[in-house]
Amino acid sequence: MTTQSSPRDAQFAAKLALAYGEILDGIRPALQRVSLRLSGEGSQATLELRNSQTNTVEIWQLDGLRLVPDQARSDALVLAHLGSGDARLILRDHDAIRALLAACPGLPNLNGSRGIWPALFGLGAAALAALAAILFVLIPFMADRGTDLIPPEAEVELGRVSFERLVSAMDLRECKSLAGDAALRQMQSRLSEGLTMPYPLQVRVVDDPAVNAFALPGGQIAINRGLIDAAEAPEEVAAVLAHEIGHVVNRDGTRGALRTMGSFGIVGLLFGDAIGTSAAAGVAQQMISSSYSREAEIAADAFAHRQMTRAGLPPSALGDMFLRMQAQGLGQDMGVFRSIASHPEFQDRIAAAMAADAGTATGAPVIDAAGWQALQGVCG
Repeated sequence: MTTQSSPRDAQFAAKLALAYGEILDGIRPALQRVSLRLSGEGSQATLELRNSQTNTVEIWQLDGLRLVPDQARSDALVLAHLGSGDARLILRDHDAIRALLAACPGLPNLNGSRGIWPALFGLGAAALAALAAILFVLIPFMADRGTDLIPPEAEVELGRVSFERLVSAMDLRECKSLAGDAALRQMQSRLSEGLTMPYPLQVRVVDDPAVNAFALPGGQIAINRGLIDAAEAPEEVAAVLAHEIGHVVNRDGTRGALRTMGSFGIVGLLFGDAIGTSAAAGVAQQMISSSYSREAEIAADAFAHRQMTRAGLPPSALGDMFLRMQAQGLGQDMGVFRSIASHPEFQDRIAAAMAADAGTATGAPVIDAAGWQALQGVCG
């Protein structure tokens, strides 16, 4: 801060010629009385502090003066000087205080502090950063480790409860018919041949028009009616089912459930709903709406390619379905298509499905025409 010569300097000097203050020199704990005097003009102006006890004089450049904010007392002005260490000058004379502030407008705070609000904003930013670290680093890490520790029977129960909460929260119903269930079991058996899992697969159809399929913990897989309606051949449904079986084998649903429950638990603690029904419903819906990581999706794709090839079915069926939907402008806002299309590698994944085909579709159709008709009508 540069001080310009003005009539205020003379007023300031006149006031301070009769003013006294107290100083804490940062060494001794006692207040020492000092007289004040302004010397010089403009940028060379200085504040002379004459200590009546030690009979010493200290010179403070006005450019180096700083306010010391947040003091307990409101009837005094406390100043520091950049070149004087921990020393503090305390002024209690109101005329001298007004004259000093008039001569030094815009006097900056010590250490650039602007009072309590920057500190509060800083604490708030630190709290948000800590919360983000918990939600996006600690909880995913703990979920990854926790997935390996969950016994199969607990994982099956978690999936069962999650499905029941999902059906209740979204007001869905499970579709059943003798012929449709038989066709679905035939498709599941064809795709899971040769797999060894700690729990059996349970594949269901739910009466939801969204083009979606999702895997829950413990071998639970749901296929929406909308996905069956959108498919032109049973192999397209089979390719999606193989992809979801890949998520089950890789335990992505369990990992996602632990992450979601951990996140909702933190949010519940913050907003007072740690174990309430809204959190439970939120967990169920979040588990089917959130997409997996890029690595998890690619791994599930690769699994689907292998299983489709092993079953003598075309891995390209998944790519065919989504290419057709993309060309028709269908499904961008729905379920599994939204999740896949949101990845920048979407075209690469379609190309990988096409390349995995390579003329390997040598087997019979995954289900016959009657079975396909029954599956299409499973919801009535």
